[in-house]
Amino acid sequence: MFAFLDPLLIHVHDLLAVLDEWLPPALVIILVTLAVRFALHPMNRGLARGTVRRRDLQPRIAQLRSEHQGDPRALQQAILELHREEGVSPLPGCLPILIQIPIFSMIYRLFNSPQIDGRHNELFDHTFLGVGLSDHLFTAGAGDRWVFFVLIGLTVLVAAFASRQMRRHMAQDRERLAALDPGARERLTDAQRAMQDSMEQMTKVLPMLSFLTVLAVVSLPLAAGLYLVTSSIWGLLERASLRRISAPPPAPAG
Repeated sequence: MFAFLDPLLIHVHDLLAVLDEWLPPALVIILVTLAVRFALHPMNRGLARGTVRRRDLQPRIAQLRSEHQGDPRALQQAILELHREEGVSPLPGCLPILIQIPIFSMIYRLFNSPQIDGRHNELFDHTFLGVGLSDHLFTAGAGDRWVFFVLIGLTVLVAAFASRQMRRHMAQDRERLAALDPGARERLTDAQRAMQDSMEQMTKVLPMLSFLTVLAVVSLPLAAGLYLVTSSIWGLLERASLRRISAPPPAPAG
């Protein structure tokens, strides 16, 4: 996968070797991670505004449900047409995540391949706090594993806070939508109600996905773990900042 990056991999390896005179590779990884996340921030702001626009359409969608009660196909078509007219995507975007995959893949391969272009991979000789950037938790020496434990601890804290944050925000959004259209569920058909229940179960699982980063830090080279931890901390702070844009207004008092 991402074999098209192989020629670039050689150049990045050589560039990191040259930069080592001024910046250690571990610091370069952290700076690259911050630069990537900073570059993606405008896109994430746009997605947050899209969340607001989708939420603003909820009263009109509630009206469409009343008009097309008993005709789920017509309702679905009407909702899609409404989103098209307003220029709003009905689904949140995942492009910022997809863009990071090749970058993360390159960092992983740079510190997981003993040879680059038939030559010794010089990046295997570099360390972070005395631990090889190519080392894994289970291949590092017993005295070096504390670095992994610190990163894992940070990742667990970030994941736990992100999970709690996501659950709270989802609950606030559900309460707001329920206040906008209190009788929406009663107007659904059995099939629609079952689908809604299924989606709600899936959303309950979403906060737990934050903990997948912990498993990655445990199993991947230290260099990849540095990228993930730095990106996770940025993501947590960014979501807190963007919540000021996407947070629903207080539900009207009834």
